[in-house]
Amino acid sequence: MNYLLHNLRKINHSVVFLAMIFSSNCLLSSNISEVKTYGNFETAGIIIKVDGMNFNESAQIEYKKAGTGLFKPGHDFVRYDGNHLATSLFKLELNTTYDLRITLNDPDGVTGTNPMTIKVTTKPEFSIPVPLRIVNVSNQTELDEAITNLQAGDEIRLAAGTYVNGIHVFNISGTIFNPIVFTSQNITKPIIQGNTDNGIGIEAGAYFIFNNLEVHNESGAGVFFRGCHDMVITNCYIHDNQPGDYTANISIQHGEEGTPPLAGNFLIMNNVISDEIHDPVEENQGPGEPNTNVPGQSYFGIDCRYTPGPFITIRNNLIYGVVDGIHPCADEGGSPVMGPDELDVLNSWVDRELDIYNNVIYDCKDDDIELDGHMVNGRVFDNRLGKCENTISVAPIYPGPVFVVRNYMSGFHQGCIKQNTGVEGISRGVIFYHNTAMEKPRTIPAHCGSENCLYRGEPALQQNFVYKNNIFYARGRVYNGDMYSGGYHRYDTLDYNINYSTKEAESANPYIYKWVSYDLDPLNNSRYETMDGFRIATGQEQHGVWGDPKLNTSLYGNFPSGMYLYTMTIDSSSVGIDRGVLINGINNDFLGSAPDIGAYETSITGKDENIDTRKTPIKAVHTCPNPFSDAVLINVVVEAGIELKVDIQDLLGNNIKTLFEGKSTSNEMKFNWNCGEQRISSGIYLLRIVAGNENRIEKLVLSR
Repeated sequence: MNYLLHNLRKINHSVVFLAMIFSSNCLLSSNISEVKTYGNFETAGIIIKVDGMNFNESAQIEYKKAGTGLFKPGHDFVRYDGNHLATSLFKLELNTTYDLRITLNDPDGVTGTNPMTIKVTTKPEFSIPVPLRIVNVSNQTELDEAITNLQAGDEIRLAAGTYVNGIHVFNISGTIFNPIVFTSQNITKPIIQGNTDNGIGIEAGAYFIFNNLEVHNESGAGVFFRGCHDMVITNCYIHDNQPGDYTANISIQHGEEGTPPLAGNFLIMNNVISDEIHDPVEENQGPGEPNTNVPGQSYFGIDCRYTPGPFITIRNNLIYGVVDGIHPCADEGGSPVMGPDELDVLNSWVDRELDIYNNVIYDCKDDDIELDGHMVNGRVFDNRLGKCENTISVAPIYPGPVFVVRNYMSGFHQGCIKQNTGVEGISRGVIFYHNTAMEKPRTIPAHCGSENCLYRGEPALQQNFVYKNNIFYARGRVYNGDMYSGGYHRYDTLDYNINYSTKEAESANPYIYKWVSYDLDPLNNSRYETMDGFRIATGQEQHGVWGDPKLNTSLYGNFPSGMYLYTMTIDSSSVGIDRGVLINGINNDFLGSAPDIGAYETSITGKDENIDTRKTPIKAVHTCPNPFSDAVLINVVVEAGIELKVDIQDLLGNNIKTLFEGKSTSNEMKFNWNCGEQRISSGIYLLRIVAGNENRIEKLVLSR
């Protein structure tokens, strides 16, 4: 079977409609009338429609590999409008079918099938299918001719060189089994310059793959998709495209113009997306406002707007030097503005099932990830986020849920998560678990009023945010808000987090917390010098921990030191070890007496939820940096004296290099794979570790 079937769409998202049952005694009872599932590479999203909802319902999900073992609990469903709930599954295996069991709870009674069982299948790893026809081109004239005669299943292979007019295709599509591919003839990336519109421009097209190209177009956008669906950009270097306000290196727009409309399915992976040639940005994110570009700077790394469509995956990319790194959610403040109790939000805003993970983003003048807009079932996890104004912005985002999980965030100027906005709409449903946030250090002045870990400002309407098991390491205030002119921040939950600030000894302005809620609340704009005072007054952080988390500030990978990308593991003496709370579907694989707080689990285990991983010989695998450009450090925590083999393989299973074979000599084995001198192309490689009877596979992303 052609893997593109799974990689792009079709059977990975499904809808099941169920009959509604009425009777004279169930006027207040509820039932599940529709289930939507979506399987991505390592995650899945589930949405249920509940008829008869009066907001006292809840629902749980359990999952297991099809036909095996016992069900495991996933994260509870979260209500996002007046008749729907959603949840997500993490750490799933590629190309695997899972059984799901959904249970609806309602004190007024449940009708219909309950619990309900359904299946979801994840995608196999992406690969480019075998073409029907190969067309080699060596100049712009030959490229234009190939485009004129383009048909499904073509693979256009470009020789090294510069193509000054770019790639422009209108109203032509591949198929799910036979996409249209533009790629290089060898490992050297051909340069696509383009015209005043864009370097690569596809309108009203579908099933395209762009692989191993360099795109540099100072007169327009780098890559531009309009009215498209099922598009892939991989292993490309896209940089220094048109500077200016709201320009983009990659732009995805107007999914409603596609055929069929709003089908979505965009995969952006293993790319370097950057702006390197522009005036310098000051340490305080100036000159000018942080959300304005400096001369010569393109605005977005990736920009999605005007209803681009659902099912967007952005993974394993390196993004730097722009104003906003990723803007995936689109149409912030657009009409209609939907409240939390309105029905069928997805009938108006189709954006759902977003995955942003394993990216490294830094040196952004404003936000590393700007989630402002609309999204149901967003997942932002395992990213490394460095120097910026804010690592993540949610100003505003609705209806949610949006899971922000195990991200490493450092070097932010204002806050790790920005929550101030004058745009219409109630931000809601952001769930912030197991992140490590460390504010960048400053010397002149050592502390200032704009230094905060969490920032909630005005004007804003925001509710139902959850923060658990995070590390908040501040240079100023751990938590800061401003609410003087209307708006509100309400119904938030903060608990089981490490709070710490280096400002605690400062006497002139000793406040560590400034809490905001709503105008008539006597606690609005209240200030606290200690965590205990904050806890007693607000009821927040009942199980929170104050203390230095002992973060490792060794530089992460080979990135510039001024970008504040740190390893950010925790020391064995950290106050965060075994101090977190169990969250089903998020940290079930912890070791010790309880989960560690923060993004780093000191002995985190593998992904197979059906194995008692606490008894397996491989205790932990860490790679740094990943993605990498030349060399990657590999750290394997394993039983000493056990037979161990560590290989690097390609996606077809061919062995690239054996790093070790023999008995492990210690509990911690370290290896270095340096492929800088090898003729190895960018892409995904597999780190295969065999220890005793355990076989572990981890992904390595080479991005040159």
